[in-house]
Amino acid sequence: MKKKLVGMLLTAAMVVGLVAGCGSSGGGESSEADSAEDSGTEASEDAGEGVTLTYWGWDSNYYEPMFEAYMASHPDVKIEATAVEWGDMLTKVQQALASGSELPTMFGMDFALIENWKDMDVCEDLTAYGFDKSEYVEILVEKASTEDGKVIGCVENVCPAGIAYKRDLAKEYFGTDDPDELSAMFNSYDAYAEKGAEVYDKSEGKVHLFHSGQAVAEWLYFASDVENQTGDTLNYTDKMTDILSTLIKLRDANAVDSYQNGTAEANATYAGSEHIFFPCPDWAITYYVEANDPDGSGNWGIIKAPVSYSHGGTCLGITKQSTDEQKQAAFDFIKWATQEEEGVNVAKDKAGYITAYTKYTYDPDFIKRADEDFFGGQNISELFYKEIVEEMDIAPASPWDNSITSVRNDLAQQLMDDKSMTLEKALEIGQEQLEQLVTDDSITIK
Repeated sequence: MKKKLVGMLLTAAMVVGLVAGCGSSGGGESSEADSAEDSGTEASEDAGEGVTLTYWGWDSNYYEPMFEAYMASHPDVKIEATAVEWGDMLTKVQQALASGSELPTMFGMDFALIENWKDMDVCEDLTAYGFDKSEYVEILVEKASTEDGKVIGCVENVCPAGIAYKRDLAKEYFGTDDPDELSAMFNSYDAYAEKGAEVYDKSEGKVHLFHSGQAVAEWLYFASDVENQTGDTLNYTDKMTDILSTLIKLRDANAVDSYQNGTAEANATYAGSEHIFFPCPDWAITYYVEANDPDGSGNWGIIKAPVSYSHGGTCLGITKQSTDEQKQAAFDFIKWATQEEEGVNVAKDKAGYITAYTKYTYDPDFIKRADEDFFGGQNISELFYKEIVEEMDIAPASPWDNSITSVRNDLAQQLMDDKSMTLEKALEIGQEQLEQLVTDDSITIK
């Protein structure tokens, strides 16, 4: 069963995660330092120059302002960043290990794939440098911990997720843009299907509730309480049935459009007038909602999903290949980024990230977002970091999550492109795909 956060966060608290990095699934844009060599530890460390750290990551909206601020207040440290696409990070590290190439001092690890990073055994145990598990949100530390108690990475932020909506369209089609009224109206997946059909008919086929079947499947994946793996068995059929049966219900009600999630065309729908709802982890506020609809201030709101969930998160890890001087300097940066007042404020103000360091996570003044006016003055800080956090679950990770996610994305798009495709057919296609991706003979797919 998934472990609840209830009782682990105080009533004044918050969350997020990545991530994307929450991570998150975006990024990949080049920084000024992207011309740095990919080799992780070859940068000069002359005594007069201090120490040079190298970093691989995808979330330039986070690491660029963080590194700039840190170097300004720590002139003896230089950090060189190399942009790596989110989907390429695991492969890039695996290729470096296979070829004997250098790894960077630090890298970002998607929290959803943390079991893969544990298996690679490339990260230092942060507790050896004084990392105190008790000072961070417990369930997030547990997920980044190995069975013998080592902590391979420090999560950058906590990632609660809700559903963002456009106020003008909500008022037009539902008669209200009030988040409490809309939360009561959309309190189940069936309610989304029912209202989706009504909106589609009323708009003569021009307006859908959601822009992308893949985005909906991603939301349903993180909200699902079906574990991906039990022992040596991947619970493929149960997991995909839980997700895709709801997607099909929404598809058949014409509640979902068929844009491919994350493309330029899909991102443009945030500023359009043909889609009302968008699944929204807190990091997506900055990277998707505000970025893709910069003129939409005041026209957005957020409600809880029928099942409160966490989506995303990125861990900062330190590689074993680094020198002792680099390892200590990297840990000092991680402490600054997640514990110290200057670092946590840069992360909050520049990237919209709330640290998982409980001194700040539980502080109602600290968690107050500066962009609430964008959401019509709604208290989205309390919604995310108190209400949703206290209810949301985090699913246990599996080393095969990346493969399951790949199959999920493909099936979701196929279901939207072929409206006649049944659940049974989708499950059959996905079973064949997953069998090609899972290379461990000891794993059973059922």
